[in-house]
Amino acid sequence: MTTTTTPRSAASRRKARGELLVAGTVAAIGLVVLVRTATMDVPDNGAFLGPQFFPYLVSALLLALSALLVVQHLRAAPADATGSDTTDVDAAGSDGADAEGDAGPGGTGSGSDGPPAIDWKPFGLVAATLVLHVVLLEPLGWLIAGAGLFFGVSYALGGRNVLRDLGVAFVMSSVAQLAFSAGLGMSLPAGILGAVV
Repeated sequence: MTTTTTPRSAASRRKARGELLVAGTVAAIGLVVLVRTATMDVPDNGAFLGPQFFPYLVSALLLALSALLVVQHLRAAPADATGSDTTDVDAAGSDGADAEGDAGPGGTGSGSDGPPAIDWKPFGLVAATLVLHVVLLEPLGWLIAGAGLFFGVSYALGGRNVLRDLGVAFVMSSVAQLAFSAGLGMSLPAGILGAVV
């Protein structure tokens, strides 16, 4: 009986890099929010739940999420490294026929053991939506740009009921506008609707 060792698949390595990339991106966003919040100009007579409270909370949650993602990756890494890298093959080659049928030359493999392929289309749509939101926030104002942000993310994640999704997006944007203006005393950019909101 002989033992053959196969290297870790390229898909597993891509998955590992993707997990660390996501964790690093979340940590970077959390650090940016933390630094910008710490350098924010706050009036001395601010209340306990001032304008810095929620940004600090968001940055703490982002950093905690990043740490959890790294821990999850490190806990799963040993299992991936020792999972199914070795295969026992007897002298008659009885297992070899199965291996050729599953993942031999020219075969596609079962695909059940490997990680699922990354669907880049939703990722690209969400990224494009975020960039457009940042660009259009000042000229259009939060109410319109925020609704566009919510609608774009919904569409990227599979929402295809345009009228319903637009209605929900404007409701969410309006609720956020009211929460910041009435609840926190902060005004979001009004843009072209400055005379109305």
